[in-house]
Amino acid sequence: MPTPNPKPLALRLWRYQTERFPLVALVPTTLAVLYSTWAILSDQGIEAPLVKYAALGVAGLSFLLHTRITDELRDRAVDDVHHPDRPLQRGLVSEAELTRVGFANGGIFITLHALLDPLSGLLSAGLLAYSLIARYEIGPLKWLKPRFYLYNVVMLAQMLLLQWIAYAALTHSLDWSPAIWWHGMSIWALSAQIEIARKCLAPEQETSYRDSYSSRLGTWGSALLTVAVTALAVGTMCRAATDPSLVPAVLAMFSVACGALAYALKPNNGRSQALQGTAVLAYLLTNLIP
Repeated sequence: MPTPNPKPLALRLWRYQTERFPLVALVPTTLAVLYSTWAILSDQGIEAPLVKYAALGVAGLSFLLHTRITDELRDRAVDDVHHPDRPLQRGLVSEAELTRVGFANGGIFITLHALLDPLSGLLSAGLLAYSLIARYEIGPLKWLKPRFYLYNVVMLAQMLLLQWIAYAALTHSLDWSPAIWWHGMSIWALSAQIEIARKCLAPEQETSYRDSYSSRLGTWGSALLTVAVTALAVGTMCRAATDPSLVPAVLAMFSVACGALAYALKPNNGRSQALQGTAVLAYLLTNLIP
């Protein structure tokens, strides 16, 4: 058991986010989603003040941090064995500290949505409850845990639900046009694309727990899956847009294809990170299609 870290909590949490919740990537991607959401809704004649989009951005980041912490706590026993260099494992932050931060961010998430729209607040409470059930792996989630692909699809469903809650906050309704539904599918696919790219690892980074796509599909298989899911995201975003811009669509596919090919040909740590970087770039570009 690591001894308590004497450094100030704010400093330690800042270090934690650089390793496990990188704002340098999450803030731009969140802004990109807000932009494409605004563009799609504007095409449908739905207008909302920018302050609502700003509040949704803060709420979204709060929920993402909540889910990151939930994952850390849920997987602690596994990470103690297979990832001893992570912040919680080496004592940078304690389980109690992360728990408090996680619940605080869950509270921010619900409060902001409730202020924006009662329906959105109710749905956000349901999503938060779902994330807590996932934390303790109650019921079917315990059965799902060893089923790698199905488990990841179910966990990533939280990102789709998060986007739907944002639509509810902006439209005060659940009655949406096909374009909005297509946009939500694209955001879900982009979330999956980032997650897959993040788990395309170099051989020396793999563990016996096999918690990466590269350990399950090999380097070529995981690289191709990243490209395929990016294509799904680009295609559905084009379907959502009234007048899609093909330049960012082509650039998104090209960047991920280059990153995937480089990684597959020589799967080392540098090229794994390069693939992750091109996935983030494709995420940003895809949201510029509308």
